[in-house]
Amino acid sequence: MKFMEYAYLLAKKAYDLNEVPVGAVVVKDNEIIGKGYNLIETKKCSIMHAEIIAIKEAQKKLSDWRLNGCSLFVTLEPCLMCVGACLNSRIDEVVFSLKEDKTGAIISKYKINIKYKIDFEYQEKVKNLMQNFFKKLRNDKKN
Repeated sequence: MKFMEYAYLLAKKAYDLNEVPVGAVVVKDNEIIGKGYNLIETKKCSIMHAEIIAIKEAQKKLSDWRLNGCSLFVTLEPCLMCVGACLNSRIDEVVFSLKEDKTGAIISKYKINIKYKIDFEYQEKVKNLMQNFFKKLRNDKKN
């Protein structure tokens, strides 16, 4: 399974929990060593972003805070906090599918210098999932 596909499946888990649908995986040597999806509402904690959860799991698996040689695959462009976590943990590369104009910290709003790639293959799937989530959220607030 492609790494972004796995991240997308994790984003769907977040969606099912009424969380903003973001999923992330940390990969080293072509193996997933950390995974996560947003749990901000579930855990009532603002730092429970998919990327942070995936990074923590990868660090635990490697028994090291350094994630040299690792890539992060995430469905949405990371925010400042998550880009900071990537830089501090020495992640080599971030791959994401969808830009985040409001809080994106790689190419959208803040433009932090970090090696990245955009996975265009999943853009529409991720965009549709996000739009459905926020449409559902707005409808729930109306009722």
